[in-house]
Amino acid sequence: ADDKYWKSVGVTLSYVLASVPFRLMFALAVAMLLNKAVKGISVYRSSFYLPSLIGGSVAVSIMWTQIFGDKGLINSLLALVGIHSDTSWIGNPGTALWTLIALSVWQFGSSMLIFLAGLKNIPQSYYEAAGVDGANKTRQFFNITLPLLSPIILFNLIMQTISAFMTFTPAYIISRGEGGPL
Repeated sequence: ADDKYWKSVGVTLSYVLASVPFRLMFALAVAMLLNKAVKGISVYRSSFYLPSLIGGSVAVSIMWTQIFGDKGLINSLLALVGIHSDTSWIGNPGTALWTLIALSVWQFGSSMLIFLAGLKNIPQSYYEAAGVDGANKTRQFFNITLPLLSPIILFNLIMQTISAFMTFTPAYIISRGEGGPL
């Protein structure tokens, strides 16, 4: 019967329904970029995975507060292009949830590595045959890559949904234990 309970359930569901798809799409896009044979690719893979190692920590949550605060990096960058704003992105009820979703998407490394492993297991001969048949890259993605990654997509979807429901530390630290704006 508590209104705060139902409000928190609604915000949690909104967070999960927005953060999980964004994180998975971003992770798949980066995994496809990192699936190329480029010199020094392991350095890029490591640098993209790094935010996931430190992502749920208190230090990152405090850093996020500094970036999205009223005098933070985002407002400073907006001021450089002529948009002056003293709004705290975290303190504003309209943008607070989206800053937490952005933090979640920033921690895409584990999903990316799983997608990358799946992409490495797709035989190149499928892409070569599709290329001979006249399929462009978009058609190859939707007719070869996505169907063959479907078990991996399902696994990542389940794991990231569980993880999103368990998210507590960033929201608690960013809102200073007050439950956020409104």
